[in-house]
Amino acid sequence: MCDASGAAKGAEVSNSFKGKRKLWELPGKLLCPVIGTCLTTSEIRKLAEKVVDKDQARKGDYWLHTWVVSNCDSKHRLSLTVQKHLDKKFAAAIKRFGQLKCPEELRLLWQQHIERGASAEALWALLTHPLCDLATQDMAYKAIHMLSHQIGAGQRADLKRLHDAEKELAELKKALDKSQQKARQTISSKESQLLTLQQQLAELKADNMRLKEDNRRLERGEDNKALLPQLQQLRNELASKSSSVEILDKQKLQWQQKLRQSEDNILDLTQKLQRREQETRALEGFVKQSLSPCNGCSADSCRDCPDLKGQKILCVGGLHRMTDHYRELVSRCNGEFSHHDGGVEDRSKRLDALLWSADAVICATDCISHDAYYRLKRFCKQHKKRHLFIPSSGISSFAKAMDDVANEVSCISL
Repeated sequence: MCDASGAAKGAEVSNSFKGKRKLWELPGKLLCPVIGTCLTTSEIRKLAEKVVDKDQARKGDYWLHTWVVSNCDSKHRLSLTVQKHLDKKFAAAIKRFGQLKCPEELRLLWQQHIERGASAEALWALLTHPLCDLATQDMAYKAIHMLSHQIGAGQRADLKRLHDAEKELAELKKALDKSQQKARQTISSKESQLLTLQQQLAELKADNMRLKEDNRRLERGEDNKALLPQLQQLRNELASKSSSVEILDKQKLQWQQKLRQSEDNILDLTQKLQRREQETRALEGFVKQSLSPCNGCSADSCRDCPDLKGQKILCVGGLHRMTDHYRELVSRCNGEFSHHDGGVEDRSKRLDALLWSADAVICATDCISHDAYYRLKRFCKQHKKRHLFIPSSGISSFAKAMDDVANEVSCISL
Protein backbone atom coordinates (compact mmCIF):
# COMPACT_ATOMS: atom_id res chain seq x y z
CA MET A 1 0.00 0.00 0.00
CA CYS A 2 1.20 3.54 -0.79
CA ASP A 3 1.34 6.19 1.95
CA ALA A 4 0.12 9.75 1.48
CA SER A 5 3.52 11.16 0.44
CA GLY A 6 4.02 8.27 -1.99
CA ALA A 7 0.59 8.82 -3.53
CA ALA A 8 1.29 12.54 -3.93
CA LYS A 9 4.64 11.84 -5.51
CA GLY A 10 3.00 9.27 -7.83
CA ALA A 11 0.38 11.83 -8.84
CA GLU A 12 3.10 14.38 -9.58
CA VAL A 13 5.00 11.91 -11.76
CA SER A 14 1.76 10.82 -13.44
CA ASN A 15 0.98 14.44 -14.36
CA SER A 16 4.43 14.80 -15.90
CA PHE A 17 4.05 11.70 -18.09
CA LYS A 18 0.64 11.14 -19.62
CA GLY A 19 0.42 7.51 -20.73
CA LYS A 20 3.15 4.89 -21.12
CA ARG A 21 6.71 6.18 -21.77
CA LYS A 22 8.20 5.44 -25.22
CA LEU A 23 11.66 4.06 -26.03
CA TRP A 24 13.00 7.33 -27.47
CA GLU A 25 11.82 9.20 -24.34
CA LEU A 26 14.18 7.21 -22.08
CA PRO A 27 17.45 8.81 -20.89
CA GLY A 28 20.41 8.00 -23.14
CA LYS A 29 22.29 5.91 -20.55
CA LEU A 30 19.32 3.51 -20.28
CA LEU A 31 19.17 2.65 -23.99
CA CYS A 32 22.23 0.35 -23.87
CA PRO A 33 21.01 -1.85 -20.97
CA VAL A 34 17.47 -1.91 -22.40
CA ILE A 35 18.61 -3.06 -25.87
CA GLY A 36 21.22 -5.46 -24.45
CA THR A 37 18.91 -7.03 -21.85
CA CYS A 38 15.52 -7.01 -23.59
CA LEU A 39 16.57 -8.02 -27.13
CA THR A 40 18.53 -11.10 -28.23
CA THR A 41 21.08 -10.97 -31.05
CA SER A 42 18.77 -12.93 -33.36
CA GLU A 43 15.91 -10.49 -32.67
CA ILE A 44 18.15 -7.50 -33.46
CA ARG A 45 19.14 -9.10 -36.78
CA LYS A 46 15.51 -9.69 -37.74
CA LEU A 47 14.62 -6.08 -36.87
CA ALA A 48 17.59 -4.77 -38.88
CA GLU A 49 16.60 -6.90 -41.87
CA LYS A 50 13.01 -5.65 -41.59
CA VAL A 51 13.84 -1.96 -41.20
CA VAL A 52 17.02 -1.62 -43.31
CA ASP A 53 18.27 -4.53 -45.48
CA LYS A 54 19.91 -7.95 -45.29
CA ASP A 55 23.44 -6.53 -45.72
CA GLN A 56 23.12 -4.54 -42.49
CA ALA A 57 21.73 -7.57 -40.69
CA ARG A 58 24.84 -9.63 -41.59
CA LYS A 59 27.22 -7.34 -39.66
CA GLY A 60 28.79 -8.29 -36.32
CA ASP A 61 26.84 -8.59 -33.05
CA TYR A 62 28.54 -5.59 -31.40
CA TRP A 63 28.01 -3.38 -34.45
CA LEU A 64 24.29 -4.22 -34.56
CA HIS A 65 23.93 -3.58 -30.81
CA THR A 66 25.56 -0.13 -30.95
CA TRP A 67 23.68 0.71 -34.16
CA VAL A 68 20.29 0.04 -32.56
CA VAL A 69 21.25 1.91 -29.35
CA SER A 70 22.46 5.00 -31.23
CA ASN A 71 19.36 5.10 -33.45
CA CYS A 72 16.68 4.71 -30.78
CA ASP A 73 17.13 8.13 -29.12
CA SER A 74 14.57 9.73 -31.43
CA LYS A 75 11.25 8.78 -33.01
CA HIS A 76 11.60 7.17 -36.45
CA ARG A 77 10.96 3.84 -38.18
CA LEU A 78 13.60 1.82 -36.26
CA SER A 79 12.65 3.08 -32.79
CA LEU A 80 8.94 2.59 -33.56
CA THR A 81 9.62 -0.97 -34.74
CA VAL A 82 11.67 -1.80 -31.62
CA GLN A 83 8.97 -0.22 -29.40
CA LYS A 84 6.24 -2.32 -31.03
CA HIS A 85 8.34 -5.53 -30.76
CA LEU A 86 9.13 -5.04 -27.06
CA ASP A 87 5.52 -4.16 -26.20
CA LYS A 88 4.33 -7.36 -27.87
CA LYS A 89 7.12 -9.52 -26.36
CA PHE A 90 6.52 -8.32 -22.78
CA ALA A 91 2.77 -7.68 -22.95
CA ALA A 92 2.05 -9.80 -19.85
CA ALA A 93 4.63 -7.95 -17.71
CA ILE A 94 3.42 -4.55 -18.97
CA LYS A 95 -0.11 -5.50 -17.92
CA ARG A 96 1.05 -6.53 -14.42
CA PHE A 97 3.04 -3.31 -13.89
CA GLY A 98 0.26 -1.22 -15.41
CA GLN A 99 -2.08 -2.08 -12.53
CA LEU A 100 0.22 -0.39 -9.97
CA LYS A 101 -0.53 3.10 -8.66
CA CYS A 102 2.69 4.38 -7.00
CA PRO A 103 6.52 4.12 -7.35
CA GLU A 104 6.83 2.05 -4.16
CA GLU A 105 4.65 -0.68 -5.63
CA LEU A 106 6.71 -0.50 -8.84
CA ARG A 107 9.95 -1.07 -6.95
CA LEU A 108 8.44 -3.98 -4.96
CA LEU A 109 7.19 -5.77 -8.10
CA TRP A 110 10.54 -5.06 -9.81
CA GLN A 111 12.44 -6.78 -6.97
CA GLN A 112 10.13 -9.82 -7.15
CA HIS A 113 10.87 -10.22 -10.87
CA ILE A 114 14.65 -9.86 -10.33
CA GLU A 115 14.61 -12.55 -7.62
CA ARG A 116 13.01 -15.07 -9.97
CA GLY A 117 15.30 -14.21 -12.91
CA ALA A 118 12.79 -12.25 -15.05
CA SER A 119 14.98 -9.15 -15.42
CA ALA A 120 14.30 -8.48 -19.14
CA GLU A 121 10.49 -8.21 -18.94
CA ALA A 122 10.69 -6.33 -15.62
CA LEU A 123 13.17 -3.74 -17.00
CA TRP A 124 10.99 -2.84 -20.00
CA ALA A 125 7.73 -2.78 -18.03
CA LEU A 126 9.29 -0.63 -15.27
CA LEU A 127 11.09 1.97 -17.40
CA THR A 128 8.07 2.56 -19.68
CA HIS A 129 5.63 2.93 -16.77
CA PRO A 130 4.36 6.53 -16.33
CA LEU A 131 5.15 6.45 -12.58
CA CYS A 132 8.81 5.44 -13.00
CA ASP A 133 10.67 8.44 -11.54
CA LEU A 134 14.40 9.25 -11.74
CA ALA A 135 15.18 7.42 -8.49
CA THR A 136 13.46 4.26 -9.74
CA GLN A 137 15.28 4.53 -13.08
CA ASP A 138 18.62 4.85 -11.30
CA MET A 139 17.81 1.82 -9.11
CA ALA A 140 17.00 -0.30 -12.18
CA TYR A 141 20.16 0.85 -14.00
CA LYS A 142 22.38 -0.13 -11.05
CA ALA A 143 20.66 -3.51 -10.64
CA ILE A 144 21.06 -4.44 -14.33
CA HIS A 145 24.70 -3.27 -14.26
CA MET A 146 25.55 -5.50 -11.28
CA LEU A 147 23.52 -8.39 -12.72
CA SER A 148 25.75 -8.34 -15.83
CA HIS A 149 28.80 -8.85 -13.56
CA GLN A 150 27.08 -11.75 -11.79
CA ILE A 151 26.21 -13.37 -15.13
CA GLY A 152 29.85 -13.05 -16.21
CA ALA A 153 30.93 -14.90 -13.06
CA GLY A 154 28.26 -17.52 -13.77
CA GLN A 155 29.65 -17.99 -17.28
CA ARG A 156 33.07 -18.84 -15.89
CA ALA A 157 31.54 -21.34 -13.47
CA ASP A 158 29.51 -22.89 -16.31
CA LEU A 159 32.62 -23.22 -18.47
CA LYS A 160 34.46 -24.98 -15.64
CA ARG A 161 31.56 -27.38 -15.10
CA LEU A 162 31.42 -28.06 -18.84
CA HIS A 163 35.18 -28.72 -18.93
CA ASP A 164 34.87 -31.17 -16.01
CA ALA A 165 31.90 -32.92 -17.67
CA GLU A 166 33.75 -33.23 -20.98
CA LYS A 167 36.82 -34.61 -19.18
CA GLU A 168 34.66 -37.18 -17.37
CA LEU A 169 32.95 -38.08 -20.66
CA ALA A 170 36.32 -38.63 -22.35
CA GLU A 171 37.42 -40.91 -19.50
CA LEU A 172 34.18 -42.90 -19.78
CA LYS A 173 34.64 -43.26 -23.53
CA LYS A 174 38.21 -44.43 -23.01
CA ALA A 175 37.09 -46.96 -20.39
CA LEU A 176 34.28 -48.16 -22.65
CA ASP A 177 36.64 -48.58 -25.63
CA LYS A 178 39.05 -50.53 -23.45
CA SER A 179 36.25 -52.72 -22.07
CA GLN A 180 34.81 -53.31 -25.54
CA GLN A 181 38.23 -54.27 -26.90
CA LYS A 182 38.81 -56.66 -24.01
CA ALA A 183 35.30 -58.06 -24.37
CA ARG A 184 35.78 -58.59 -28.11
CA GLN A 185 39.03 -60.44 -27.47
CA THR A 186 37.36 -62.55 -24.77
CA ILE A 187 34.35 -63.29 -26.96
CA SER A 188 36.59 -64.21 -29.90
CA SER A 189 38.62 -66.56 -27.70
CA LYS A 190 35.51 -68.12 -26.17
CA GLU A 191 33.88 -68.55 -29.57
CA SER A 192 36.99 -70.33 -30.83
CA GLN A 193 37.03 -72.59 -27.78
CA LEU A 194 33.28 -73.16 -28.13
CA LEU A 195 33.72 -74.16 -31.78
CA THR A 196 36.45 -76.64 -30.81
CA LEU A 197 34.26 -78.10 -28.08
CA GLN A 198 31.35 -78.40 -30.51
CA GLN A 199 33.58 -80.25 -32.98
CA GLN A 200 34.78 -82.58 -30.22
CA LEU A 201 31.21 -83.08 -29.09
CA ALA A 202 30.12 -83.98 -32.63
CA GLU A 203 32.98 -86.48 -32.91
CA LEU A 204 32.10 -88.03 -29.55
CA LYS A 205 28.45 -88.29 -30.48
CA ALA A 206 29.43 -90.00 -33.76
CA ASP A 207 31.66 -92.41 -31.81
CA ASN A 208 28.84 -92.96 -29.38
CA MET A 209 26.42 -93.85 -32.17
CA ARG A 210 28.98 -96.19 -33.69
CA LEU A 211 29.59 -97.88 -30.34
CA LYS A 212 25.88 -98.30 -29.72
CA GLU A 213 25.49 -99.90 -33.12
CA ASP A 214 28.43 -102.25 -32.39
CA ASN A 215 26.87 -103.04 -29.02
CA ARG A 216 23.51 -103.95 -30.57
CA ARG A 217 25.26 -106.08 -33.15
CA LEU A 218 27.22 -107.88 -30.43
CA GLU A 219 24.12 -108.40 -28.30
CA ARG A 220 22.45 -110.16 -31.17
CA GLY A 221 25.41 -112.62 -31.18
CA GLU A 222 25.69 -113.34 -27.42
CA ASP A 223 25.91 -117.10 -28.00
CA ASN A 224 29.39 -116.52 -29.29
CA LYS A 225 31.33 -116.50 -26.00
CA ALA A 226 34.52 -115.48 -27.79
CA LEU A 227 33.01 -112.07 -28.39
CA LEU A 228 31.96 -111.44 -24.75
CA PRO A 229 35.29 -109.86 -23.64
CA GLN A 230 35.20 -107.56 -26.64
CA LEU A 231 31.57 -106.70 -25.86
CA GLN A 232 32.46 -105.75 -22.25
CA GLN A 233 35.36 -103.63 -23.47
CA LEU A 234 33.07 -101.79 -25.87
CA ARG A 235 30.54 -101.19 -23.08
CA ASN A 236 33.25 -99.73 -20.85
CA GLU A 237 34.44 -97.52 -23.69
CA LEU A 238 30.87 -96.39 -24.33
CA ALA A 239 30.42 -95.45 -20.65
CA SER A 240 33.68 -93.46 -20.75
CA LYS A 241 32.64 -91.64 -23.93
CA SER A 242 29.21 -90.85 -22.47
CA SER A 243 30.86 -89.32 -19.38
CA SER A 244 33.11 -87.19 -21.61
CA VAL A 245 30.07 -85.97 -23.55
CA GLU A 246 28.36 -84.86 -20.29
CA ILE A 247 31.50 -82.97 -19.20
CA LEU A 248 31.74 -81.19 -22.55
CA ASP A 249 28.04 -80.24 -22.40
CA LYS A 250 28.58 -78.66 -18.97
CA GLN A 251 31.66 -76.75 -20.23
CA LYS A 252 29.67 -75.51 -23.22
CA LEU A 253 26.92 -74.20 -20.92
CA GLN A 254 29.49 -72.41 -18.71
CA TRP A 255 31.10 -70.67 -21.70
CA GLN A 256 27.70 -69.58 -22.97
CA GLN A 257 26.88 -68.05 -19.57
CA LYS A 258 30.20 -66.16 -19.52
CA LEU A 259 29.52 -64.90 -23.04
CA ARG A 260 26.12 -63.53 -21.99
CA GLN A 261 27.69 -61.82 -18.94
CA SER A 262 30.25 -60.09 -21.19
CA GLU A 263 27.48 -58.88 -23.50
CA ASP A 264 25.49 -57.55 -20.51
CA ASN A 265 28.58 -55.64 -19.25
CA ILE A 266 29.05 -54.02 -22.67
CA LEU A 267 25.36 -53.00 -22.76
CA ASP A 268 25.58 -51.46 -19.26
CA LEU A 269 28.68 -49.42 -20.14
CA THR A 270 27.06 -48.24 -23.38
CA GLN A 271 23.95 -47.04 -21.51
CA LYS A 272 26.09 -45.15 -18.97
CA LEU A 273 28.02 -43.48 -21.79
CA GLN A 274 24.81 -42.46 -23.56
CA ARG A 275 23.45 -40.98 -20.32
CA ARG A 276 26.62 -38.94 -19.77
CA GLU A 277 26.54 -37.71 -23.37
CA GLN A 278 22.93 -36.54 -22.92
CA GLU A 279 23.83 -34.76 -19.67
CA THR A 280 26.84 -33.12 -21.31
CA ARG A 281 24.76 -31.92 -24.27
CA ALA A 282 22.22 -30.41 -21.87
CA LEU A 283 25.00 -28.63 -19.92
CA GLU A 284 26.56 -27.42 -23.19
CA GLY A 285 23.23 -25.81 -24.06
CA PHE A 286 23.24 -23.81 -20.81
CA VAL A 287 26.87 -22.75 -21.28
CA LYS A 288 26.30 -21.75 -24.92
CA GLN A 289 23.30 -19.66 -23.87
CA SER A 290 25.27 -17.94 -21.09
CA LEU A 291 27.95 -16.77 -23.61
CA SER A 292 25.52 -14.31 -25.34
CA PRO A 293 27.30 -10.93 -25.89
CA CYS A 294 24.60 -8.92 -24.13
CA ASN A 295 23.83 -11.50 -21.44
CA GLY A 296 20.13 -10.82 -21.92
CA CYS A 297 18.82 -14.02 -23.41
CA SER A 298 15.11 -14.65 -23.04
CA ALA A 299 13.95 -18.26 -22.80
CA ASP A 300 11.07 -17.45 -25.19
CA SER A 301 13.48 -16.88 -28.06
CA CYS A 302 16.70 -18.76 -27.26
CA ARG A 303 17.09 -22.02 -29.17
CA ASP A 304 19.81 -23.36 -26.83
CA CYS A 305 18.10 -22.70 -23.47
CA PRO A 306 15.12 -24.92 -22.49
CA ASP A 307 11.94 -22.96 -21.76
CA LEU A 308 10.05 -24.08 -18.64
CA LYS A 309 7.27 -21.52 -19.41
CA GLY A 310 6.97 -20.42 -15.79
CA GLN A 311 6.71 -23.98 -14.41
CA LYS A 312 7.40 -24.45 -10.67
CA ILE A 313 10.30 -26.90 -10.31
CA LEU A 314 10.82 -28.63 -6.94
CA CYS A 315 14.25 -30.19 -6.30
CA VAL A 316 14.26 -32.83 -3.55
CA GLY A 317 17.58 -34.03 -2.14
CA GLY A 318 20.97 -33.26 -3.69
CA LEU A 319 24.06 -31.66 -2.18
CA HIS A 320 23.44 -28.44 -0.22
CA ARG A 321 26.30 -26.64 -1.95
CA MET A 322 24.69 -27.25 -5.36
CA THR A 323 21.35 -25.60 -4.46
CA ASP A 324 22.35 -22.16 -5.78
CA HIS A 325 23.47 -23.70 -9.08
CA TYR A 326 20.14 -25.56 -9.39
CA ARG A 327 18.29 -22.32 -8.68
CA GLU A 328 20.34 -20.42 -11.30
CA LEU A 329 19.60 -23.00 -14.03
CA VAL A 330 15.85 -23.07 -13.29
CA SER A 331 15.67 -19.26 -13.21
CA ARG A 332 17.60 -19.00 -16.48
CA CYS A 333 15.07 -21.35 -18.12
CA ASN A 334 12.06 -19.21 -17.16
CA GLY A 335 11.05 -21.41 -14.22
CA GLU A 336 10.41 -20.98 -10.48
CA PHE A 337 12.66 -22.97 -8.13
CA SER A 338 12.01 -24.49 -4.71
CA HIS A 339 14.07 -27.00 -2.71
CA HIS A 340 13.70 -29.63 0.01
CA ASP A 341 16.86 -31.27 1.35
CA GLY A 342 15.31 -34.75 1.34
CA GLY A 343 14.89 -35.19 5.09
CA VAL A 344 18.28 -33.98 6.43
CA GLU A 345 16.93 -30.87 8.18
CA ASP A 346 13.62 -30.04 6.45
CA ARG A 347 10.47 -31.63 7.93
CA SER A 348 8.34 -34.11 6.01
CA LYS A 349 5.25 -31.89 6.33
CA ARG A 350 7.07 -29.15 4.42
CA LEU A 351 7.78 -31.69 1.65
CA ASP A 352 4.04 -32.40 1.30
CA ALA A 353 3.30 -28.67 0.96
CA LEU A 354 6.03 -28.19 -1.66
CA LEU A 355 4.83 -31.22 -3.64
CA TRP A 356 1.30 -29.79 -3.83
CA SER A 357 2.55 -26.46 -5.28
CA ALA A 358 5.11 -27.89 -7.75
CA ASP A 359 4.45 -28.51 -11.45
CA ALA A 360 7.37 -30.93 -11.78
CA VAL A 361 9.71 -32.66 -9.27
CA ILE A 362 13.38 -33.55 -9.75
CA CYS A 363 14.83 -35.96 -7.15
CA ALA A 364 18.57 -36.65 -6.68
CA THR A 365 18.57 -40.26 -5.45
CA ASP A 366 22.17 -40.19 -4.16
CA CYS A 367 21.40 -37.74 -1.36
CA ILE A 368 17.90 -38.29 0.12
CA SER A 369 16.34 -40.16 3.04
CA HIS A 370 14.33 -43.33 2.47
CA ASP A 371 11.21 -41.74 3.94
CA ALA A 372 11.40 -38.68 1.67
CA TYR A 373 12.10 -40.86 -1.38
CA TYR A 374 9.07 -43.13 -0.93
CA ARG A 375 6.83 -40.25 0.20
CA LEU A 376 7.70 -38.32 -2.99
CA LYS A 377 7.26 -41.36 -5.24
CA ARG A 378 3.90 -42.29 -3.69
CA PHE A 379 2.57 -38.70 -3.86
CA CYS A 380 3.57 -38.15 -7.52
CA LYS A 381 2.07 -41.48 -8.56
CA GLN A 382 -1.24 -40.84 -6.79
CA HIS A 383 -1.62 -37.28 -8.14
CA LYS A 384 -0.07 -37.94 -11.58
CA LYS A 385 2.54 -35.22 -11.08
CA ARG A 386 5.58 -35.14 -13.37
CA HIS A 387 8.71 -36.38 -11.57
CA LEU A 388 12.23 -37.43 -12.58
CA PHE A 389 14.83 -39.37 -10.59
CA ILE A 390 18.46 -38.50 -11.34
CA PRO A 391 21.29 -40.81 -10.25
CA SER A 392 23.61 -38.08 -8.93
CA SER A 393 23.59 -34.53 -7.55
CA GLY A 394 25.90 -33.27 -10.32
CA ILE A 395 24.94 -30.15 -12.28
CA SER A 396 25.02 -32.07 -15.59
CA SER A 397 22.45 -34.63 -14.34
CA PHE A 398 20.22 -31.79 -13.10
CA ALA A 399 20.61 -29.93 -16.43
CA LYS A 400 19.57 -33.09 -18.36
CA ALA A 401 16.49 -33.52 -16.13
CA MET A 402 15.49 -29.87 -16.68
CA ASP A 403 15.90 -30.33 -20.43
CA ASP A 404 13.55 -33.37 -20.26
CA VAL A 405 10.96 -31.39 -18.27
CA ALA A 406 11.13 -28.48 -20.76
CA ASN A 407 10.70 -30.85 -23.72
CA GLU A 408 7.65 -32.42 -22.05
CA VAL A 409 6.18 -28.96 -21.36
CA SER A 410 6.72 -28.01 -25.03
CA CYS A 411 4.98 -31.21 -26.22
CA ILE A 412 2.00 -30.59 -23.93
CA SER A 413 1.69 -26.96 -25.08
CA LEU A 414 1.69 -28.11 -28.73
